[in-house]
Amino acid sequence: MIKEIFETIKEFTVRFISSRLFFLGLIFSTFFIIIGIRLFNLQIVNGQQYLTDYQERTLATVTTDGTRGNIYDRDGKLLAYNELQYNITISDNGSYDTTNAGINSRNYMLMRLAEIIEKYGYPIDGQYKIKLDADREPYFATGSEDDRRRLIANIRGRNAADLNEKDFDMTAREAMEFSKKRYRFDSIKDPDGNPVVLSDETVLDMINIFFTLRLTAYQRYQSTTIVKNVSEECVAEILEAKGQLKGVDIENVSVRRYNYAPYLSHIVGYTGQVRADQLEELKKKDDSYQLNDIVGVWGLEKSMESELKGKKGSREMYLNSVGSVLDVVSETDATAGNDIYTTISANDQIAIYHLLEQELAGVLASKITEQDLSDRNALVEQSEITIPVKDAYFQLINNNVLDSAHFGMSEAGASERRIADIFTSNKKRKLVEIQSELLNPTTEGLKELPQDMQAFIVYIYDYLTQKDTGIIDATNQIYRESDAYAAWKSDTINLRNFIMKGIDEAWLDTSKLELSDDYYDTENIYKLLVQYIIDRLNNDPEFDKILYKYAISDKTIPGYLLLMALFEQGVLAPDEQSYNQLSSGDEHFAYTFLISKIRKIEISPAQLALDPCNGSVVVTDVKTGKVRALVTYPGFDNNRITESDYLKKCNADLSLPLLNGATQTQLAPGSTFKPLTSIAALQEGALNLYTVIDCTGVYEEVTPHIKCWIYPQNHGRENVIDGIKNSCNFFFAAVGHLLSTDESGNYNQALGIERIQKYASLFGLDSLSGVEIDETMPRISDYDPERSAMGQGNHAYNDVQLARYITAVANSGTVFDLSILDKITAPDGSLVRTIEPKVVRQLDFNELTWSAVHRGLREMITEGVAKRVFQGQDIPIAGKTGTAQEREDRGNHAVFVSYAPYAAPEISVTVNIPYGYSSGNAANLANNVYNYCYGKDSLDAILSRDASYISALNVSD
Repeated sequence: MIKEIFETIKEFTVRFISSRLFFLGLIFSTFFIIIGIRLFNLQIVNGQQYLTDYQERTLATVTTDGTRGNIYDRDGKLLAYNELQYNITISDNGSYDTTNAGINSRNYMLMRLAEIIEKYGYPIDGQYKIKLDADREPYFATGSEDDRRRLIANIRGRNAADLNEKDFDMTAREAMEFSKKRYRFDSIKDPDGNPVVLSDETVLDMINIFFTLRLTAYQRYQSTTIVKNVSEECVAEILEAKGQLKGVDIENVSVRRYNYAPYLSHIVGYTGQVRADQLEELKKKDDSYQLNDIVGVWGLEKSMESELKGKKGSREMYLNSVGSVLDVVSETDATAGNDIYTTISANDQIAIYHLLEQELAGVLASKITEQDLSDRNALVEQSEITIPVKDAYFQLINNNVLDSAHFGMSEAGASERRIADIFTSNKKRKLVEIQSELLNPTTEGLKELPQDMQAFIVYIYDYLTQKDTGIIDATNQIYRESDAYAAWKSDTINLRNFIMKGIDEAWLDTSKLELSDDYYDTENIYKLLVQYIIDRLNNDPEFDKILYKYAISDKTIPGYLLLMALFEQGVLAPDEQSYNQLSSGDEHFAYTFLISKIRKIEISPAQLALDPCNGSVVVTDVKTGKVRALVTYPGFDNNRITESDYLKKCNADLSLPLLNGATQTQLAPGSTFKPLTSIAALQEGALNLYTVIDCTGVYEEVTPHIKCWIYPQNHGRENVIDGIKNSCNFFFAAVGHLLSTDESGNYNQALGIERIQKYASLFGLDSLSGVEIDETMPRISDYDPERSAMGQGNHAYNDVQLARYITAVANSGTVFDLSILDKITAPDGSLVRTIEPKVVRQLDFNELTWSAVHRGLREMITEGVAKRVFQGQDIPIAGKTGTAQEREDRGNHAVFVSYAPYAAPEISVTVNIPYGYSSGNAANLANNVYNYCYGKDSLDAILSRDASYISALNVSD
């Protein structure tokens, strides 16, 4: 029995061991034993160590930005603040595969997204620069031909260098259809498998989204913003459909907003993403800055960055493998930045801005004439220069008031299409003439050519020598020493022979012509280069502007057509009667219409960008150095400055809206420097109150002689008060000479310059004014003491620097650091600190010196050169005009410094109008500013009127 049981067990064991099940069991048992040992080791023996190591590897720190502080005016009006904004973003998060089904799902998602965006009427913030016109036809919305070619290269998915000219010969419709097919938007099916028919608008939005996403493919998984500032209703719909819109999300961002643009844009400034070169400097003060931070870029936003930005918050925590928080180690809340209160009044800025614009418009309207006086202008004084109306017509094109690219579009108006037809025909004719002149020159020099052909040839030369063109390296020593270059500079060689020399002497690079291996002689190379030039000119918007200039000048394109186009493009409000009158072709009516629109400021000085088109006014409290108004015209919209298209437009604007004229435009002070010279001479003993100088009209002690503005007449015998009152150039040239004469009677120019520089420095004209925004350093003249004493030489100051100087004159010697800040408060409103007036120095000059200068400045207003400007003014103003010449072909700069009331000064007003023809225009503006500051004029009254009451005023000084 036992034996049988044993045999049975033995037989079973043999069969079991020999079976496959045994070996499988053995293998699995071994695996389980190994895993068990491993788990025991991980969890029991070394569990704590592994857990600690794991947690250390996933330690994360998240930072949050502090809320940026607000900026207020002196009356508590909000100038800069934060606003919550919702943006639609999209990212390639890998949700869609590359199979046909995956691509269809992606495209169907893009269609749904585009439909929601279209429902709310938002434009796509993308890089696909093709849009639909009023007839729903696609057109290129690129800024230039180079931009269009770059876009086509990206659409084709190739480098521009790899494409031939035929590849670029693509219409907007063809480009759109190419993209539609490439992205498979032409074969989308709904979830039921039915084909989907898309509108052009939807297709274009889908292409724009996907095209932009492809351009940022290098940052996969990072979101790309496609629509900014959407409504809460749109946000709700996007979030409801989020299950279908994989990769789409809503981003909440805090956006900086600004009130009172453009009036305070130069003061408040704007923010932007920190640049790499800024980051290093910022980190020296605060190492928490990171490359993606938003910081102040301009104005108070920049200078008060440390006060406004607040402090970042941080949260240090351990995360598991799926990002869940295991443990919070430490947490610090972000804090808001401080608030800034300025000394500036928003109402004052608005009022003075419009007074300045009205002055510029009135002067400009007075200067534009129907007659072509270009040649006569070379023979007249700068204050009497006039502007032919043809120049104003051209500026409508040149300063992009009219969109010339729109002239030939299908939705263009009748006059636009007519301009386009005339221009196209004229361009073809001119290109043929240029090609003929290049191949068979008619002259040996430029000056013998017609004026327009001279301009065309010079443009071609400039193009060939541009650094980015690379055909002629203008810095090449061989080129600079060549006979051809010398002949070109002396106008004794035509462009053909000049280029031929360049080919022969190898300082002209022909590689741009992509020559084959065939042999080319100089003549053939030149012919190819000419064709290359003609092709470039045919696609060059800047050359088009030159063509427009001469077509307008010779009335090939009449001015009335351009004025009609202003209505058709919406620049001017509809006026059927005026439009019809313009269409009659009456040139005189067109001229009077234009002047009327300038005086009504429906066409602004900034738009025309003729002289004068910009200026600045600074109003200070003479008792504290606090700035009450700091106005620059024109301004810009700091809410839009981060938009690339708007920034590009501002940079191209010839009126320079991004330049802060009050702190960055440097001009010679002209006669406004004469009071300072008077003080220097009285204090140094070069003259006294009884010194009399006899103005004969021409000062002959120096060569070249200095003519007084009154020449051929003369001022006769004058003391220092008379010299200031009459702004006598002879008197102050003599004073400069006296300052250069030592005690022994020896003349020493260096001594005169040293003394002038000493007193200019005492008045702060050797340093920044103190205002808390970017400012250009001043320059005190360093040669010619006679002319330097008159405010000429090479002096260069801006408005705030002259304002600081006249403020110190007004208060008899207290030199302040000017300031536009009043106080800083914490987010809860508690006072952090008050910005107190800062006295740089006290000038303890003789009381008789101050009295003489003050009296001279007052008499200049009541009896002297500015008497006509201030007739009827009952506010006792003291001031000094200044006219500075920079160029013979443009008007003089107009400057005026002043203060009031004369007996007990409260404020100073400083005006600077570049190319303002005469200081009388600056003085007239200051007079109107005083009327506003002392309640004789109101903001409402100023806003209600135009420039009809302003005319150019000529003051001799």
